[in-house]
Amino acid sequence: MDELGHILREARETKGYTLAEVQDQTRISVRFLEALEDGAYDILPTAVHVRGFLRNYARFLGLDPEPLLNRYLLHHANRPHPLIRKLDPSLPTTPPLPLPQDREQVFFDPVNMEVGNGTPRDTESALRLIIILALIIFIALVANRFIPLIMNNQDGNSALLEDITTAVQNVINNDQTLEPAVETTPEALQLENEINTSTGRNEGGSNFLLTPVPTLASLPATLDIIRLRLDITERTWMEVTIDGDIVFTGWARLGDPPYEWEAQEEASVNTGNAIGIFVTINDIELGRMGERGQNKEEVWQTTQQ
Repeated sequence: MDELGHILREARETKGYTLAEVQDQTRISVRFLEALEDGAYDILPTAVHVRGFLRNYARFLGLDPEPLLNRYLLHHANRPHPLIRKLDPSLPTTPPLPLPQDREQVFFDPVNMEVGNGTPRDTESALRLIIILALIIFIALVANRFIPLIMNNQDGNSALLEDITTAVQNVINNDQTLEPAVETTPEALQLENEINTSTGRNEGGSNFLLTPVPTLASLPATLDIIRLRLDITERTWMEVTIDGDIVFTGWARLGDPPYEWEAQEEASVNTGNAIGIFVTINDIELGRMGERGQNKEEVWQTTQQ
């Protein structure tokens, strides 16, 4: 067992916590907690996640995180990932001396493909639609060009052109149909989501959930502190960083209690479904972060840029 992981496990067992109890308190998944205790750091997405989770876990257990971070940086931080070493065997298997720590870049995993209603058409679907439309137009051209000639009738190109124009215009109009934007509160958003989920919005045979485009409110130029509150109105992946520390990463779901943190200098939120997060800072309701299925990051500082 890794010496660093042994320290963490011994401290947890001394305090009588199970991994599930630690997960409930720190919002770090059991899988990642086990990886820290076993020294299996390659299971975590990046070294940034390792340092953030290690710092939060140590603080929860009442340990000083700095010696543990220094030990990790000395022995593990700069070791290449196993997949990278497999592609390039020339890379060293032991880590070099630790490098100076720069400001950590926020890791972002733009994953939210499981968001159901309202997901934009992907490239493959759009290409398939174009191909089908082109085939329909080609068949119609052939039929309307030669059938009138065979029947000793006039060329039907004029009527065909009119039909094609009407069909294309209908497709464009259908794609541009949106509901008007409205201002809503977290409670209203939750009620709206429950109603839309139960009814399915099946009018006209469409399962897409049309939602107004939100606009974030503005904050004062300077803030003493940042009291961040996130209300979840739809299932979404998100990552929250408070004063440089990653305090949460994973899935948040409708029905979760409000997520609340306090930052002295800076707070940031990354999400793969911006409409699913309603932001409130210092009791000022900023609104939803963006549109459904939108990957977005917002950063707030005590001194606004």
